[in-house]
Amino acid sequence: MLTIKKNQKGFTLVEVLLVVVILGILAAVALPRFLTTRDEAQKRTCQSNLSAMNGALEEYNFLNSDWPATLSVVTSDTARFPDGAPKCPKTGLTTSYSLDTTTHRAKCDQTGHSL
Repeated sequence: MLTIKKNQKGFTLVEVLLVVVILGILAAVALPRFLTTRDEAQKRTCQSNLSAMNGALEEYNFLNSDWPATLSVVTSDTARFPDGAPKCPKTGLTTSYSLDTTTHRAKCDQTGHSL
């Protein structure tokens, strides 16, 4: 039989289980909130990218009196996009953005966003 010493310290099984349950509850509350925040940030990043590309399209039209044939014509401008063409926040690819030739606006093929 086990003998318990007077100065022996440690956690009981009930205390450990209580901590695990509390951590589980916190994770259940925090995880959906985190995922929603991440999706919202990706949406806003996509909208910001589209706004910058549409501004570049407008500037190109103003300077050249014509619309560009492809989106890469304006996104390759290192003065406006010093870090290169904007990347889609969902895929990380620059090819996720395309030019709608009827409206002359940039659109995101992955998320369906357009401005």
